[in-house]
Amino acid sequence: MADEESAAALARVLGHETCIRLIDELGVSEATVSDLAARLNLDQPRVSTHLALLRDAGMVDCRASGRQRVYALTGQGPAMALAALRTLAAGVAGLAAKPAGEQPTTADAPIRRARTCYDHMAGVAGVALLDRFLEERWLEPAKGRDLRLTERGEAVLARAGVNLELARRSRRAFAFACPDWTERRPHLAGALGAAVLTTLLERGRARLRPGERAVDLDQDELMAFWGSRGG
Repeated sequence: MADEESAAALARVLGHETCIRLIDELGVSEATVSDLAARLNLDQPRVSTHLALLRDAGMVDCRASGRQRVYALTGQGPAMALAALRTLAAGVAGLAAKPAGEQPTTADAPIRRARTCYDHMAGVAGVALLDRFLEERWLEPAKGRDLRLTERGEAVLARAGVNLELARRSRRAFAFACPDWTERRPHLAGALGAAVLTTLLERGRARLRPGERAVDLDQDELMAFWGSRGG
């Protein structure tokens, strides 16, 4: 299936409010149909129908547990897709950017500390991450807002488990500085930014909050994840 067809198929699934609610619930923990029906106050046939849609889209897996089937998300992809959709929805609604004269979100707000910006990390943590990568010369400025991955950076990120090959195969920009609306400074975006966030989620260094754009993480632990200074 072509990339465009895959994206359209995913969009059709995420067009169902029940599918979105199921992804949020399964982001908290795996569950049976009866568990999900009770949590969402829906009838079981409706839950089963939408779980089938999610399974067909490759977003949900199930396993047998006695006489029941237990459902779980297939990795971090579904939650990240939903986070990107929420970012887009906020932008369409005029909520993604603050007017120039408006006070920024309070410093201790979770969405300012760390959040998703489509499929990469933003907020204080996202800006600090880019600062670290530039300071260590793992990334360096290129043309405009574009960033270039250095040999040194490639070695560090590869050791950390970032899938650079997959990021390079993407049709999108590889790495660029994305303006951050709370910090008024850039964070790392592009295919590399998405690959970094995916790695942090898969390694348990970060966790998406179901139903929100906020990301839970320990910033000291985040910085330590990339190894000692100098890579």
